[in-house]
Amino acid sequence: MFLFDWQKVYETADASPLLCCVIMEMLIKKQIPKNKYDRIYNYSQKDFKGDCFLLHPDILMYHSYKYSHRDIAIYYALASCRPLADYIATQKTTLDVLHLPVDLDLISNNSLLSVENGNVHFLYEEVTKKDIH
Repeated sequence: MFLFDWQKVYETADASPLLCCVIMEMLIKKQIPKNKYDRIYNYSQKDFKGDCFLLHPDILMYHSYKYSHRDIAIYYALASCRPLADYIATQKTTLDVLHLPVDLDLISNNSLLSVENGNVHFLYEEVTKKDIH
């Protein structure tokens, strides 16, 4: 399980989907900057710990070349809306549609997300051992 604070990531990236993905990649892969000119240098000094969670961020990173930065940033943002306490208590990896901060129409064409039975399902949160590379 990977814990992070999406609000800090979003504010630090100035709402840029590309920079959000750069910061999240740095955190997920535990990258350190090569020198002070590296694009992650300014972000490496900040603390992004929080109670937002992803179960399989490495699998999303492995398949990230297939998706736009915008779709991946939306995936991270909606995943951050899930309560960690609910996951710990019930192992629920979905997000109830009632807790969506945006209209359902805005996420309908994101291939990383699907809506079924009043819940938003995350493509790479519900993987099996067979799906893991």
